[in-house]
Amino acid sequence: MYEVGQTIRMSVETEIVAAVDVLIAGGGTAGVVAAIAAARRGASVMLVERYGSLGGMMTSGNAGLTMYTKFSGNLLENTKDHKTLATNPAELQIAGGITRELTNRILAEGAGIGNSGTFGRYVFTSAEDFKRIIFQMLKEAGVKLRLHSWVVDVIQENGELKALVLESKSGRQAIVARQFIDATGDGDVAARAGVPYYCGVTPEDLCAKETKIGVMQSMGVMFKVGNVDLQATFDWLAENPDRFEMQAFARFTLAEARERFAKGEMGTLEIRMDGSPSSIQVYNLPSAGVVTLCCPSVQGNGCNVEDLTRAEVIMADMVGRWLVNIKKAIPGFQNAFLLDCPEIGVRETRHILGDYVMNIEDMYHQKKFEDCIGFGSHPIDTHPRPEWLKDPETAYPPHWYFQIPFRSLTTRGKTNLLTAGRCISATHEAAGSIRVTVECMITGEAAGTAAALCAKANIPLRELDYVKLRATLRESGTLC
Repeated sequence: MYEVGQTIRMSVETEIVAAVDVLIAGGGTAGVVAAIAAARRGASVMLVERYGSLGGMMTSGNAGLTMYTKFSGNLLENTKDHKTLATNPAELQIAGGITRELTNRILAEGAGIGNSGTFGRYVFTSAEDFKRIIFQMLKEAGVKLRLHSWVVDVIQENGELKALVLESKSGRQAIVARQFIDATGDGDVAARAGVPYYCGVTPEDLCAKETKIGVMQSMGVMFKVGNVDLQATFDWLAENPDRFEMQAFARFTLAEARERFAKGEMGTLEIRMDGSPSSIQVYNLPSAGVVTLCCPSVQGNGCNVEDLTRAEVIMADMVGRWLVNIKKAIPGFQNAFLLDCPEIGVRETRHILGDYVMNIEDMYHQKKFEDCIGFGSHPIDTHPRPEWLKDPETAYPPHWYFQIPFRSLTTRGKTNLLTAGRCISATHEAAGSIRVTVECMITGEAAGTAAALCAKANIPLRELDYVKLRATLRESGTLC
């Protein structure tokens, strides 16, 4: 008789079906860019993804691409930055390489909208067009794909990964590789390989003095609605400016947001409401009358199936109630209807430990690293924040950005496994700036480039010369 809690040992035959130089798990923004980067460096590459499409939060979560430019919290400096973006964007943009190329392709095809004809704080896209463009770029690079496949185990010897074990409709299969990249977001590969990690708040976080170790950022959804007259909303806000709230990271004034929207650009804003929600973030999209709204949230552990299940049920109800209230409260939304409520979005789970753990002070004080492989510029987005970070108007110096070290992509005890995206080696507070989409792409390009160089030279990751890696990234425009 079987009982709850009992362990059943099973033997499953596993066939090796492919062998490549670089194997990447996770087809979100980090994994996609990692795959393109590795393939362009001459490596044979396979990208494994559990869904039938790629792009992660961008295509299945209604998120936007952010953050491309140096950050100025002060409104005067921020306005200057937007003028600079129109005249000399390279002075502000921190994202180059494949991230720049992919974004320019999206904008050129009308599949996304930015500001001043380029990418600024945000680019929101047509999810279906983005899916198509990703498939095209992977095909052009020669990346092999394996969709609808979950990584369920690893095969390793003496700290070296040999293969990933996948489960799909075809059964259980294995892919052999020389170098591996974990871009799963939750660090699933690294965790199964036995790499140590923290979940949520770590003992090294400043907030650990007032927050329980292990507490994670809330999960949430960005839901999409149609039949919205956003011009009517802006006209109403002009007459009721007390209802307008500046979106924390785009930092448009009402006049700026209204002007941008009129030009067909991103006009990100936040609207105050009475009741639930107390405020709602609004992101306009390339399709007229369609917007993404943010963000109902629920607490839970994104690596716990019971928490995920509970969150989905709560979120379905919450989004329904929010939309009823929004339609009643905001002119321009009276006839809106729900187009898409994606599965729960997970902001934070495992922080896989690498050779260096990035922390909030590294970022805020713009620490320089000899192994810097790219930059980030998203303001620190965790709660509670230190007192000195609570007001973006005064907290950040003009044109703030930070460096990301290669040692935060390595994994402790493993010779051929890198991380990319939100699971890289960082504290809870630092991860609030790394988890966003553009920063994920930046770490993805570095991981893919490093893995290809090591595979071609037949060396373990820690024998890779930082100088050579940085020179290669500079050559491709990633280190701009």
